[in-house]
Amino acid sequence: MPRFLTSVLVASLFALVACGGYSQEEAKTKCDLARQANSACFTDATYDQCLSCYETCGTDCAIAESCPPQYICAE
Repeated sequence: MPRFLTSVLVASLFALVACGGYSQEEAKTKCDLARQANSACFTDATYDQCLSCYETCGTDCAIAESCPPQYICAE
């Protein structure tokens, strides 16, 4: 029984790490590049939304092409 619980715990931890969002630094890099590319439509609120999306969703962060752009977690 302890081996089973250990296996389940390790698998769960691996799944959490594999499905996580970007680090703060990775998200900042992505959002800095997006702000430079779309500076006319990129507000401070947009930047905060961008950071939040990438930190939470990582590669699953979707960008709605609008002015300002909107960042949402894709399902």
